[in-house]
Amino acid sequence: MKTLVQPITLATGGGEKAHPYEFDEAYAQLRPELEALATAINDLPDLACPNDEAVASITLHPAYLAKSYHPTRLLGELGLRQVGSRERRLFPRKWTKKEPPSAPLIAPELFVAGNRQRLASLGETVRASRDGRLFDEFRRIEHIAALGTDRLRLIPGDDPRPPLEVILHADVSEGWGEDVLRAFRKWCAELGIDVDWSRRQHVGGLSFLGFHAARTVLDDLVQFAFLRTARRMPKLVFRDAEFRSFHTESSFAVRLPSDDVVDSELRAAIFDGGLPSNHPFPGYVVPRDAPGIGAAARAALRHGTEVTSAFLYGPLNEGEQPDRPFAGVDHWRVVDANGDDFELLTTLDRIMDVLEQHPYEVVSISLGPDEAMLDDDVHVWTSRLDQFAATGHTLVISAAGNNGEMDEPSGLCRVQPASDGVNVLAVGSADRQGDEWSRAPYSAKGPGRSPGLVKPDIVAFGGSDGEPFFAVDQTGTARGVCGTSFAAPAAARLGLGLKALFGGQLTSVAVKALLVHQAEDRGQPQCEVGWGCLPSTLDELATCAPGEATIVYQGLLEPARHRRFFIPVPADGFDGTVSLKATFVAATAVDPEDAINYTRTGVGITFRPKTVGHTGWYNQNGEMRERSAHESRSFFGQSALFQTEQQLRDDAQRWEAVLKARKGFRPATLDQPVFDIEHLARSHGQPAQRSDSVHYALIVTISERGADDLYNRIIRSYAGRLEALIPQVEIPIRARGA
Repeated sequence: MKTLVQPITLATGGGEKAHPYEFDEAYAQLRPELEALATAINDLPDLACPNDEAVASITLHPAYLAKSYHPTRLLGELGLRQVGSRERRLFPRKWTKKEPPSAPLIAPELFVAGNRQRLASLGETVRASRDGRLFDEFRRIEHIAALGTDRLRLIPGDDPRPPLEVILHADVSEGWGEDVLRAFRKWCAELGIDVDWSRRQHVGGLSFLGFHAARTVLDDLVQFAFLRTARRMPKLVFRDAEFRSFHTESSFAVRLPSDDVVDSELRAAIFDGGLPSNHPFPGYVVPRDAPGIGAAARAALRHGTEVTSAFLYGPLNEGEQPDRPFAGVDHWRVVDANGDDFELLTTLDRIMDVLEQHPYEVVSISLGPDEAMLDDDVHVWTSRLDQFAATGHTLVISAAGNNGEMDEPSGLCRVQPASDGVNVLAVGSADRQGDEWSRAPYSAKGPGRSPGLVKPDIVAFGGSDGEPFFAVDQTGTARGVCGTSFAAPAAARLGLGLKALFGGQLTSVAVKALLVHQAEDRGQPQCEVGWGCLPSTLDELATCAPGEATIVYQGLLEPARHRRFFIPVPADGFDGTVSLKATFVAATAVDPEDAINYTRTGVGITFRPKTVGHTGWYNQNGEMRERSAHESRSFFGQSALFQTEQQLRDDAQRWEAVLKARKGFRPATLDQPVFDIEHLARSHGQPAQRSDSVHYALIVTISERGADDLYNRIIRSYAGRLEALIPQVEIPIRARGA
């Protein structure tokens, strides 16, 4: 064994599938819905159907969530194409297990497009084909329907021409997408709607538009066949919170360090409200204006100053000079005083234009849509930033939102875009520093959608009524503030510290993984604090405590089917109880139009405590069979959130971009333990070739009770195969436990 990561070949396969329905049974149940579908599609105005095409909803039975059950052949034979999907929860007419479900199950709702006549005669065509393969895929359908008025979301207020956010199924990389946009332009003109096409944004198979429309025409607007959603355009907000009591009187003078930054070659970016010309920061902070931006807003400049302080120095303490920053910062002003109803789209364009032209390894965002995430759709902020972060070159950190005290049953308290992105590190707020922290009441909650179930990813100190977060204001005075606006840049600061300390030895994905790995939940609910609260100092992130060793595996997960990750065991073995804590992170491409199948990359992770000696035997129906691989033991997926989700969806965990767990072992149960990781791929919920490598990081911390020399024993035992991370710059750090 020359390295700790090696390709391997393992046998895979599953048992016979239990089907809820036979074809005739499924057809009889769906016949009324098929007839209603034909009527609804034939009644659509011709002008609302580009190229005489329409879109229908096909909901599969919950038993068919896995990519291998996608009705690919059925759609292909009927000349239909999938243009999107989303999650739907339902009680199926019939279940495959003895006990009926006690709660609604997750089912995939597919949006399929094609010729109107083909959609209207779908059932008859399949029945007449007498094709057993089509019968098999047809019987997987639980419901089928035309798209209805539910696509028009509740639009609060009484303004006669509200600002709308309209989402279309229109893949501009394909010819039909441009046809949809041209047809929608004509449809809007027919309704007297003036659309500003300069605001349109495209991501994946979706097009996002913003325009005003009279309330009197909204019911007609949603007759357009390829319209996915129409809702009120959210406002753009900064993610700081209001104090319930007045802490603004609490302030103190602070002397900022004038020394150069730790790593002068490393730069990060903040996207916020800008900095005033007389800002208090030294020259390592460079204010920049996004191209074409208007005059600055006073409140935005104040927010930008406080966020920059949090990014550079973390929370300030009276009587202490803050440490010098880890790296220089470009503060990009992306908000101006000319904000209109559609500044959300304009601001996002400014951010993306900068990111696509300027390489940064760490980016902090403390603003975004004033809207809680939805399970059935992905926001344009989420989609575009997720696609950018999927390259694995930039760690994008977003404030989770300050809506945590809003209504929980309706989901108004859930994390806000773009912190719901699977490649974005979402940071919520802890109410105080030290070990006695809790989630700050205002901090947005999870869970996120699946995949992306654990949100926020982590929390960091962001201030509260009882303990404000002190940040420098425009006058250079430290004043109390609170909000996820400050928790996010404080977390980004520590991520930047890891990059400064270890340089190119750590990828951006590994930095994200380490931040998640070192966060501790201390028994707090996962749907409130994610994987836990981030340590307050770089010491706790970058060093090993006595009796433990942390291993970083990172690189590209290549299209090879399986790779084996060996967990180091000292040559003299273990004597005390062993604890393994592991975190896996992948940067995955996404399909924004497919909310239920959002991530393209998945992993099957199998933990094997022993890989030495014979693989052993197992009993199958009274017959002893030899194992094809050493026996496995469950490791990931044991949190309360995953337990609930697993009951609803067997393969959900495989498509999560972040996994973390901790397990304890007796010394005798470990003999060259490994993680076997299978690289899975899908596209729009269908099986896909593993054609692309993806950036990954696996962090494993090994702890042995009573063995303070564990780190050195592992280094000696794995000389030539394991290298210690060497600091690239000088930062005062105390060894943990010293």
